[in-house]
Amino acid sequence: MGTAHQGLSVKQELALELILCGVNDGKIARRVGVSRQTINTWRNHNEDFRMSLAGRREAARERHRAELSGLVSEAVGVMRAAMLEGDLLTRLRAVQTLLRMSGLQAAVQTEKLPSREDIISDFLGEIIEGVGEEL
Repeated sequence: MGTAHQGLSVKQELALELILCGVNDGKIARRVGVSRQTINTWRNHNEDFRMSLAGRREAARERHRAELSGLVSEAVGVMRAAMLEGDLLTRLRAVQTLLRMSGLQAAVQTEKLPSREDIISDFLGEIIEGVGEEL
């Protein structure tokens, strides 16, 4: 067969793509038309193959890091909106989650979130107490 870049054959290029897709060596060997031992030899003893595989894995990791970074920015935006615009219970859960993720989880009680009724009752109690002090 013909050769592709970096001194790899077309079969080796196909094998690389299948490895990166998570296909096992037996299936790769059948798809490429070589023995399983040949795939093993390429993986462990062919320097061009090994270097190309390592480079492609690193490129995939970089793509995934960039995608994840974008998702983290979106997640922070969603969290910010939940903290600022949601109902009281949603805002409290957003704050609790943010504190837990930031490593400040000791600052929040994680056993059980208060019920909506508890929150409203506490809030009304504070209002009544404030009104009582004003009178």
